[in-house]
Amino acid sequence: MTSKNLNSKDKQAELEKFRDLILATLDYYIENEVMQMNIADFDSNEYYKNLKIQTEENYQKGRLTKLKQWFRDFTEMQVETRDLKFNKYLQEKTKYDIDIFKDYFQRVDKIIEKGKITTDNQFYDISIMVDQLCHIEPIDNVKIEKFNGLLRDYEERKSRK
Repeated sequence: MTSKNLNSKDKQAELEKFRDLILATLDYYIENEVMQMNIADFDSNEYYKNLKIQTEENYQKGRLTKLKQWFRDFTEMQVETRDLKFNKYLQEKTKYDIDIFKDYFQRVDKIIEKGKITTDNQFYDISIMVDQLCHIEPIDNVKIEKFNGLLRDYEERKSRK
């Protein structure tokens, strides 16, 4: 019975953490002109505010998996562009010791260790890594070729299904 309470406490802490991280991410988007888009039938600030409401609803309903996925989706661009200011912003705003880049590199390391891509998300992570490696001097052709091989294998397996 005690372990169930611990799990529920752990889940509540995780729910709060990801809610706070998502809300901070959306605030960053609202405060950042680069993230603004205002066209005839779309206002990015209204969109972000609506996402904040949905985040609170997901938090209230205990949807931890959804919050984690949203956080990953919402921070993809910052990981991809290496927006270090964003990571610092998250740390200062939420007081969580978080490194969005650490999780990304751990995911990539696990894929390398396994030697196989098994999901679309992993495929996307490796694609980002290949793109990053192509823009870093000196270019590491050995790593790039290894990652491209993993990408090819995954695409071939998927196309056979």
